[in-house]
Amino acid sequence: MGIVQLDNQTAYRPEALIGADQSGLRYLGWNVPPEELVHIPEHWLQFPEPEASLHYLLGLLYIAFTIFSLVGNGLVIWIFIAAKSLRTPSNVFVINLAICDFFMMAKTPIFIYNSFTKGFTLGNLGCQIFGFVGSLTGIGAGATNALIAYDRYNTITRPFEGRLTQTKAIIFICLIWAYTIPWGVLPLLEIWGRFVPGK
Repeated sequence: MGIVQLDNQTAYRPEALIGADQSGLRYLGWNVPPEELVHIPEHWLQFPEPEASLHYLLGLLYIAFTIFSLVGNGLVIWIFIAAKSLRTPSNVFVINLAICDFFMMAKTPIFIYNSFTKGFTLGNLGCQIFGFVGSLTGIGAGATNALIAYDRYNTITRPFEGRLTQTKAIIFICLIWAYTIPWGVLPLLEIWGRFVPGK
């Protein structure tokens, strides 16, 4: 492991020169080990690296977002489990949304860690975990929001016959996950597309 001098900054990895030009300007991927570069589409390697302060700002913002989201959604899940009176068909959708949001933010430490280390620190495995969980929770949350809107529309327009039963609500949740899971599994197994680093 040698020391490389780049524009008055010292990098302790030999791969630190990847993507750097003559002026010392660093491009995305400059600090990615060569064996991991194959996972990053070449398109992203042509852009200059953002200022370090932007990475740190994103990391700090996401720490706050993560704390608020995990505490808030965790409380919703806990209250739903603890209070039997809240286990209505409409609230089944709300709890599914809270679970999606909770797990969406539970994967955020990977993003925060990458923000403070300015890159692809956890490698392809971290990218796959982040992409898989993000795909499931993002699509699941979107579909659940659509169901919540549908349920509220029915409740307002047909107040007596528009109510859902607990069984129908659970069937709808199962259909959401049956729709969502292939969108996470197929890219994870690289059967259809793949998850690639986006930062």
